[in-house]
Amino acid sequence: MTKHLTTLTTAAVLAALFSGCADAEPPEPAVSLERPSTSTVFSSQSSDQPLPADDVFFPDAFAEDNTLYFRVQMLPGYYLYKDKIGLRSLSDGVDVDGEPLDDKWSVSETIVDEWFGEQAVFYIEASGAARLAQQETDVRSVDIELTYQGCKEDGLCYLPVSKVLSVEMPAQLESAADQTE
Repeated sequence: MTKHLTTLTTAAVLAALFSGCADAEPPEPAVSLERPSTSTVFSSQSSDQPLPADDVFFPDAFAEDNTLYFRVQMLPGYYLYKDKIGLRSLSDGVDVDGEPLDDKWSVSETIVDEWFGEQAVFYIEASGAARLAQQETDVRSVDIELTYQGCKEDGLCYLPVSKVLSVEMPAQLESAADQTE
């Protein structure tokens, strides 16, 4: 009987201790187990985590007549080196003059870079144009490799980036002989 009384007493004590626990809210975890969003980790406000180059620089290109127009837009606080921008054709039948046309560049600014010295750079957008030489008339698109290198204003610089852009070729103009008929 003493054993039975001890068991009942222990059960009564435990019931008193845990009464109301079923209605209680679970405690808040000390550390959140949710993954932070990429916008939080790589926000432009965070200087601890740099953004990947693909999230900073946005290249595109198009062709008109015998000219290839290209641009690289970028987030505020970043810039591209003018002399680190290059072009080349990866497709047979079309060549690109690797040197962009001087009169087609967007406006650049001059900075003094601690590694490269005085440099022309682009903020917000770098754009230019280069001549296309089409050897074959049935080429409908061309793959262009656009290379560039840029930095964040706080000194973080990216390795050179190469992007392949597929550019639709403009319709061929009629020859002078075809127009006289």
